[in-house]
Amino acid sequence: MVQFLPRVHDAALWTTRGPLPTVTPGPLLPLAEQAAGALRASRATIAVFEATTGGLVNAALQSAPGASAFTTCGAVTYSSRKGAPVLGADLSLPQATDADSYVASKQAWTQGLARAKRLETGATWCLAESGACGPTFQHTGLLTGFTALFISGPIERGILLRSAHAEREPNMWAFTKAALDLIVEAIALDDGGTGAPAAEEGGGVSIEAAGELLCVKEDRYGGVEIEVPASAAPIVSAARFERELAAALGGWQAAGKRGLWLRVPVECSACIAPAIARGFVYHHAQPGYAQLTRWLPTDQPSPLPAYAFTQIGVGGVVVNAAGEVLMVQERVAPMPLHQNSWKLPGGLADPGEHFADTVAREVYEETGVRATLEGIVSLRHTHNYRFGQGDVYVVVRLRVPAGGEEITVDKGELLDARWMSRAHIEALVERDPSAPLAGKVSVSNLKMISNALDGRLIVGTELPTSRGPVPTMLYTAGT
Repeated sequence: MVQFLPRVHDAALWTTRGPLPTVTPGPLLPLAEQAAGALRASRATIAVFEATTGGLVNAALQSAPGASAFTTCGAVTYSSRKGAPVLGADLSLPQATDADSYVASKQAWTQGLARAKRLETGATWCLAESGACGPTFQHTGLLTGFTALFISGPIERGILLRSAHAEREPNMWAFTKAALDLIVEAIALDDGGTGAPAAEEGGGVSIEAAGELLCVKEDRYGGVEIEVPASAAPIVSAARFERELAAALGGWQAAGKRGLWLRVPVECSACIAPAIARGFVYHHAQPGYAQLTRWLPTDQPSPLPAYAFTQIGVGGVVVNAAGEVLMVQERVAPMPLHQNSWKLPGGLADPGEHFADTVAREVYEETGVRATLEGIVSLRHTHNYRFGQGDVYVVVRLRVPAGGEEITVDKGELLDARWMSRAHIEALVERDPSAPLAGKVSVSNLKMISNALDGRLIVGTELPTSRGPVPTMLYTAGT
């Protein structure tokens, strides 16, 4: 689970510290014992990206027994430009022109890197480090070593450390010790300390204790799936959600993420308006949640797929032993022109229901007749149907064994149901498309019935699937 912070002024996250303690090079485990213990006790994970420490932070953490439980990944990128394949091009910065801007660039770089890589790796914490150890420096204004350390997680902290000397290896060890101490400090603050920096002047918002308002995971397409858990309902508010979402959006944009998918349960519907204000749009809704999306790239149109826009209906040409077809009159037809017309029994498929199961269920519910599938007859595709959706109407042929013709009409659904001969059906056809169909049969129903009685059937074959217990069906023309 990834938690996000409300946005505060970046300067409030940084402190400058010194002088550095002297660290004697030696075994790594004593350096990392406290950090490893804090990570283990809090069941947290960490990713570390370092430069001037040369991998000592990662090495120290991995020297602790059971390190695989809390270390995720990391890298040493001594040159940010040469490390672009690992860091991403978005994290490269313009070359500094003087000592002060060089130090400031390291602060901005580690802050952006920690935030971006935390989202990318899914770790609880991400620590980024970069600076200069000595003995020589790029800018004449730099005389001693320094490092910028930034940790991003349930709370964020940045420290700028200046050494009293320019000795390379002692600085590397001292910077490593400081990085490990920062991990301990951040975890302690998150565990009930005062993790909030001061509010911005002018009424800015201070950081609240980090809540679990956003559950996040990356998808396979460079996007992010976000869910507000229903369990957050007691603590959620529009203002709190807006702050956390705003902070998260900054990290996703910096990391080059693309499509965002946000699911909000009905218990947390207060989050919907702030999400829309941040550029999200509705994708679809179900009884228990609303799904929203946002496409982050501004230089290309969104390819995010639309929600399902076609419904599936099934009609049954039910034939008895005498060759008669079961016809029904709906109690309320979908269109006034069709009221009291004679049509095929059937209805809409439920989610996860095969054609054969749909029509057998509908026929039995409406008429009490039990029928078995013989095959699919035809498909009709109509656009701009109910709620503007498309409609695929699947016509199937079913057979009723001798003695199974007794009809029990469901008066909640139907006015009447009868067995009719083909000649009787043909005599009832209304060929004027604008005429009312009361007591009549439409031309389209006649054509579907004729195809079922005269044409070849499409048959289904089950295929294995990895998408759940319901098998996939392959429908092909019969011989």
